Amino acid sequence: MFGLVFANMLVILMIDEAGLRSMLAARLALAGADVVSMENVDAGRIARLTSQSPTLVADAAAAARHPGGIDALAADAAWRLVVIIGMEHAADGADHVHYVRADDPVASISALLRGAATTH
Repeated sequence: MFGLVFANMLVILMIDEAGLRSMLAARLALAGADVVSMENVDAGRIARLTSQSPTLVADAAAAARHPGGIDALAADAAWRLVVIIGMEHAADGADHVHYVRADDPVASISALLRGAATTH
């Protein structure tokens, strides 16, 4: 995973569990991503960070707390990709929304982002 696989990719982490948040931030940063951690996300804060569409990685609890929940996050055109940790896949989910299991999210998220980096 080393090298600049995710160069010029902004990843917003909205993850409650400190250990998981730290591990993801470190792994993604080592791979070249710009990583920002936020308790809550909003369009104004994101627009001040970048003119590109960032990727959001959120755990199920943080996403559920967001106004409008996961549906609002998925409907927000600001996101290039939305990754939700620890929740079952929604049958009617949007193409840019992905769900990963909580038992090994780091490997799953890395693979998803590697695929996104090579297709955009």
